[in-house]
Amino acid sequence: MHIGGLSSIHNQAKKKCEDLMQQKQSIQTAFHRKSTQTKLKHRHRLKASIEVWYAKRCDKIRDLVLEKAPKNDKLTSHKIQKDIVTACKLETIKAIIEDLNGDNFALLVDESCDISRKEQMVIVLRYIDRMRSMVEQFIGIVHIHGTSALCLKEVIVNYLAQHSLSLSYVRVQCYDGASNMQGDLSGIKTLI
Repeated sequence: MHIGGLSSIHNQAKKKCEDLMQQKQSIQTAFHRKSTQTKLKHRHRLKASIEVWYAKRCDKIRDLVLEKAPKNDKLTSHKIQKDIVTACKLETIKAIIEDLNGDNFALLVDESCDISRKEQMVIVLRYIDRMRSMVEQFIGIVHIHGTSALCLKEVIVNYLAQHSLSLSYVRVQCYDGASNMQGDLSGIKTLI
């Protein structure tokens, strides 16, 4: 307490300081509230973008997808859509790897050309989950540069390593009947 009356310069300065602190607190609270609301709206738009196929059936999602979203936050650009799909893919594979729980698995692989005549390979894992049920999970499709058994083995090893999986846990291999896959001497089955 300062010695002086209520209208002393010190008390006036103290009052102004307290008023400014209250204003600052009010502004920060309002900003935090607005920031939280903005984040929630963005999350709703992101979720709606992921679930865009429901947009025609659900008014709430339809409004979030395009109609009420700010112009710079519609999440419709090709790059953003591709990032969303990639994030979903990574989270799905992460969940599959966690479900696998470091146990042995069967490796199912097939390769073929896509519509643009590029070679690609599909990788599927078959394993017993925590509920003791056998499941097959698609974990990826990889474009490949060659179809030799060595090239395919390298792609498989690298892809599994990206997801912290090793060929040492493979107990069963399943391939189509092509010689580069099933060949007794130089097929991928023999190499693995």
